[in-house]
Amino acid sequence: MPELPELVVMCEDLRERVVGRRIATARPVRPGILKTVKPPVDDLVGSTFSAVSRRGKHIVLSVREDLHAVLHLMQAGRLVLCGGETKLTKATGFCVSFDDGEDLRLIENGHVKRAKVHVVADPIDVEWIASAGPDALSDAFGLDALREAASGRRQQLKKVLTDQRTVAGIGTAYADEICFAASLSPIRYVSTLRDEEIAGLHDAIREVLTSAIDEVRSRSNGALLGGHSRDFLRVYEKTGQPCPRCGAKIAEIRYAQKKTYYCPECQSAGRSLPDRRSWLTR
Repeated sequence: MPELPELVVMCEDLRERVVGRRIATARPVRPGILKTVKPPVDDLVGSTFSAVSRRGKHIVLSVREDLHAVLHLMQAGRLVLCGGETKLTKATGFCVSFDDGEDLRLIENGHVKRAKVHVVADPIDVEWIASAGPDALSDAFGLDALREAASGRRQQLKKVLTDQRTVAGIGTAYADEICFAASLSPIRYVSTLRDEEIAGLHDAIREVLTSAIDEVRSRSNGALLGGHSRDFLRVYEKTGQPCPRCGAKIAEIRYAQKKTYYCPECQSAGRSLPDRRSWLTR
């Protein structure tokens, strides 16, 4: 799933490619991908995209102040630009055709289709945007906001970081990287964090995300719409590889159908964290 760094660069790419282009048609290809009926999707036709922005994990393609297409790519969605004559595949969920003959298509491979499209008068009309917390890199999510989010909260650190109602834009991959950068266990309860640890965590959030934006941007070369690679991350999907800081083997656990990657030495004092998979096999 693209997270804040990928989406920042994706929006930059989209601004270069779609702003100012006239929309000839806009249509859902997969039943159920369009989650709204008013305004009708046909209201996009004949207009041009005037702006591209991001709200948490959502991409907002604006036509005018009171008309926006809001996309959430979910787990496997991606955007591609291709010739209008290119055959629509079963993976195509939504298609915007421009009058110059090119299409912007939302593609979602795999059996489970979860990407969402909303056509709204105001992005805040999308429930997930309305309920979202401050953006992870915004001034609104300062150190005091993080302190408040952690205060008295008996919830694991990674769950807090990935809770879009608390802070918007961070997913499982960058949550793992942030926990590693802050040398904190991903399953530690945030209510137990000392003040200096919260300050270090806040620094890690900004450092990891801004560095990742720079890295993704340097690699995209205007082609991010077609996919992305995270091989530059230090612990995410690095099971069994040496920790770049101490040399211990990176480990993984699974909770709620999601994997978490961490360094036992740097983040849990040399102890392996409990793995839900081992509990289920007892």
